[in-house]
Amino acid sequence: MIRDKAIKWLICLSALSCLIWMGGLAWTLQETFSGASAAPLTGTAPAEEQTPEPAADDGSFRLLALGDSLTRGAGDPEGKGYVGYLQENMKEKSGRDIALTNYGVNGQIASQLAEQLGQSKTKNEVKTADVIVLSIGGNDLFQGGQTLGNLEQANISTIEEAYLLQLDSILKQLRENNADARIFLIGLYNPFGSLDNAAATTRIVREWNYKAAEVAAAYPQTVLVPTADLFQLQVQDYLARDLFHPNAAGYRLIGERVASLITWEGVKG
Repeated sequence: MIRDKAIKWLICLSALSCLIWMGGLAWTLQETFSGASAAPLTGTAPAEEQTPEPAADDGSFRLLALGDSLTRGAGDPEGKGYVGYLQENMKEKSGRDIALTNYGVNGQIASQLAEQLGQSKTKNEVKTADVIVLSIGGNDLFQGGQTLGNLEQANISTIEEAYLLQLDSILKQLRENNADARIFLIGLYNPFGSLDNAAATTRIVREWNYKAAEVAAAYPQTVLVPTADLFQLQVQDYLARDLFHPNAAGYRLIGERVASLITWEGVKG
């Protein structure tokens, strides 16, 4: 009898601990992806009124980074993110100075990036860029962790369709303002690959990336850079303490993956 009560007590305690953990995770993600941007990084400016006048096109090689908290480097103690590691790799490979403008905004969703691209100063940066990298879509899909509560196909399809329309608008604007730059769209990885619903979330991320790649393929010199495989087998080793963003090692993997796709022959600048 006492043993049965002890077992029931342990089961209740375990369930309560699980609920507290999930609640904490949801709160952390909601706080991180609420849409509020962090203080601008050195050389960055997500809002138009904070954006310095773009430098004249003086022939230097220009790297423009757009998108969400991955572009800003959230979770990396050094604040580099994949963009910082990419810049270092490009400089090492080319022997040239790489002028970086990072417009990443914590919590940004695709519609907000599309709006940002309509700003005159952002347009000017796009026009002079040689390479454009953007990470966008993670906040659209996961919505601060809320999507984990409803992984039904109908819900995912609704979110996905809205995102793909915005992604097409983003790429269209970029190409209208710069016909030559190489554009690299960072594919999503699955930060929830170690949870019980890993099979479902992995499938959702895989299909999301496939459809985003199809949209990107409609535009010249525009590709989706896969990242899911980098995290899939050892996701915990490459995540920051918030269990969502990459840590320094994860960001380095993404930066190196993008850098491996850049060939310097025929690149403007």
